[in-house]
Order: sequence, then structure tokens, then C-alpha cells
Amino acid sequence: METLLGSSTSRTGSADRAAPARPTGLPEHGRDTAAVLAGLDALRRDDRDYADGTVFNSICSAPLPVARQVFAQALDTNMGDNRIFPSLRRAEAEVTALLGDLLGLPEAGGVATSGGTEANLLAVLAALRRDGQRARTGRPARIVLPESAHFSFDKILAMLGVEPVYAPLTPDLHVCVETLRSLVTEDTALVVATAGTSETGAVDDVPAIAEHTRALGVPLHVDAATGGFLVPFARDLGHPLPPVGLDVPGVTSVTLDPHKYGGAPIPAGQLLVRDAADLDRLRVASHYRGTHDHHGLLGTRPGAAVLATWAALHTMGRAGYRTLVASVFERRELLLGLLRGAGFAVAPAPDLTVVTVRHPAPGQLVDALERRGFIASVARRYGLLRLVVHWHQSEEQLRALVAALTDADREIGGGAG
Repeated sequence: METLLGSSTSRTGSADRAAPARPTGLPEHGRDTAAVLAGLDALRRDDRDYADGTVFNSICSAPLPVARQVFAQALDTNMGDNRIFPSLRRAEAEVTALLGDLLGLPEAGGVATSGGTEANLLAVLAALRRDGQRARTGRPARIVLPESAHFSFDKILAMLGVEPVYAPLTPDLHVCVETLRSLVTEDTALVVATAGTSETGAVDDVPAIAEHTRALGVPLHVDAATGGFLVPFARDLGHPLPPVGLDVPGVTSVTLDPHKYGGAPIPAGQLLVRDAADLDRLRVASHYRGTHDHHGLLGTRPGAAVLATWAALHTMGRAGYRTLVASVFERRELLLGLLRGAGFAVAPAPDLTVVTVRHPAPGQLVDALERRGFIASVARRYGLLRLVVHWHQSEEQLRALVAALTDADREIGGGAG
């Protein structure tokens, strides 16, 4: 898949160039293109290249070459104006059908978004507009969600005035289904499950949660921003993961992000809904005759991302994604073996592509690793070293990472080995 995926252009050596002087205001006269590009290169001197083997903290990667090409060709397109760009609505409808098919319901409704945060916001908003409790009682709507929920929900709860009820986690950092079920009542406006938590990649038991919410008539939203392009193909490959999509009775909406493991450029997200009435609840009328009503949060928004997602999906197909996911999981197993062989304690066992390590000083370890040129992260809520496996990494790069980790651990006296 090397030719298909391609690589980013390296900027090695640009760190030695002088940074441009900080401007004091918009200049009266512009600079020539060569000077602007040189200044931009200096501005980006510290940026990393996914392909250089130093990035181990990102669930995003360089987009597929075809997606990059399409995006560049469509920079002037605007999802907010269907009369100028009628192709965008057609592309959005087809992307919705393709992603709906991937997650078990080809006839699903959907709206293209800027990413998981916007998609999750729309799912909560649709639930609030579906829920009659607030109007009857005057109390804030309540949603039940795992303690592991993505921090986008912190933003959403604050913006929409929603009362959260958090369900605790099991020792392996999945939501405790039994406790979550006990927190859900007929007055709950929405329940959230996660298919690939951002910090550890944990996939919640969506079918067990959905069985309960469906019986109570409570909607269930699955945040699969991380796992949407991983779980279906991993299941095809025999990995013991639960279904997480609209093929699970009781799941009413799903978030997924083509700009993570789908090969699309940022910003490319999607909200899928089982019931088209939920899209009607999100509808905001346009002020202009002939211009379609809006269902997303953004008004003017790049059609380039939707077209590039369309191109990525048609280029890869199920077989292409299945091959990519197989290679990523093979790299994950290699990393797990290397870490354990070096004496690091991997915990909990990963569901997807996030590998976590228990360490007495994970922050110091990440800092020492960065001094060696590698970027990892710390899952702060759990005090774990967090490493993300992606298709931009090679076996050689994973070995170099573990060697650097071992050296960094020795430097700080962590004693992992």
C-alpha cells in the first residue's frame, strides 16, 4: 500500500532557518510569492512529517494522494451554496450511503461535518429536540455517558446546558455496562457509548447497552470517531470486537471521522442517523430562495472535504480498507511485543490502535522521548503513556521508538525494565 498512501514532503533541516520577524500589522504592500513561501517554511520549521517516523500520538495521518489531489482541486467549493456547486449535495448523499453501508444501514440519513466534535454536538442537539422532559418539567435534560467520553462532550454540555450523568469504568477502562444501565431511566434524553476512546482506544459493549436503551425507548449515540473505520474491518479480520453501528438495534446515531483512519483530509466528519426525522430536528432554514436548508453547525464550509472523502471511499473500497486495517493491527502486535520485550507494562490490552503503558513517571518519559525527537502523549485521566499506531509507521520506525523509549526510561531512572 506504500504507493497508494504516499508520503508527505519532508522539511528536514528547515529548523536551522531564521524565523520571520513578528509583524506589527497588515503590511501596506504584499511580498512576492517566493518570499512568502520562504517565510511560511520558516514558520513551519518545527512541524513534523507523518512519514518521518517520529509521530506516535496522532489518530490522524496524511490523506490518501487521491484525496489530497481532489481537495486541492476543490478549494473554492462551498457546501453552503448548492446552486453554484450542485455536486456537493450529491457527493454528501453518496458518502452518507457508503458510510451507512459500512456501519450496517445503507439507507441511513446523515450530514457531513467538520469532525467528531460537531457530529457529537448535532447528535445531542437532535436528542434534546426529541425529548419532551425539559418542556414538561423545566429541568435540564440529562444524558448518560461514560467517564471515558471524549472531551468534546465537555464543550457540548456547557453549550447546550445539559446535565451529565457519568457511568464509571471497569479496570480495563471500558464503561461498566451494568452501572450505566442502572443510571438510564425513561426520562434520560440520550445515552452515549464510545467505539474507540481517544485515550485508550477502548470499545464499549454497544449491543449490551443498546438492548437496555431500546427497551426504555431512550436513544443511543455511538461516538465512533476513532473506531468507525477500524471496527468493521477488524471484525472482518476476526478480532473479537462488538458491532458498533446502526446494524445494532437501538443505536440511533453514530459519529465517525473519515479524516482519521479513512484517508480523507481534515476536516472530514460524519453524523449518521437511523431516523430521518432526526435530520428534520436539526434543520435550519436558509434565508435564500433555491438554497438548501442547513443541518450542520457550520454555514460556509468546505465542499473539498466531502469530495475528497468521496474519492477516498471509492478508491479504497472494503478490500483496500481491510488491507490497511490488517497492516495497522500487525504493527500494533509488533509494538506490543517490542514493549513487553523491553520490560514495559502494557495495560490495559488494546482493542484498537492505541497502546498504553503503565509507568511511574509518564510525563517525564514523554518529555525525555521528545528530546530524542519522538512525539508520544500521556492519557492524563489515567496516568498512562499513550502510543498510537498508524499506517504512516514502519516496522523499523516502531523498533526505533522502543529503543528511544528504553533510553529515555534509563535517563529518568524510571526503572521500567
